[in-house]
Amino acid sequence: MGILDKVKQVAGEAADAAKKGASQVQSKVEAGQTRKKADEAAKKLGYLVFRERTGGTPAGEEAGKLVTEIADLEKQLAEMAARGEGDEPAAEGDKPAEGDEPAG
Repeated sequence: MGILDKVKQVAGEAADAAKKGASQVQSKVEAGQTRKKADEAAKKLGYLVFRERTGGTPAGEEAGKLVTEIADLEKQLAEMAARGEGDEPAAEGDKPAEGDEPAG
């Protein structure tokens, strides 16, 4: 194998590594955006429950929609993690305990 062939091989390997790295970065970005959406929905849900508990304003249907949205986003994050993409799903301390129901 000539020196030119070796240079071409190394350049090809470097290009493949760069593509893989770019793909991993993109996956991390997508996972971060999904996590941010879940966190924002959880924050809104928390404020709804707070207003319900302190002011008597029922959380109602909006709370149910937020719970569904959070569950869907957490499922997406778990699927990403299973494929080895992005961040790990929320830690156990970040998730509600089994059987916890939103008020309302």
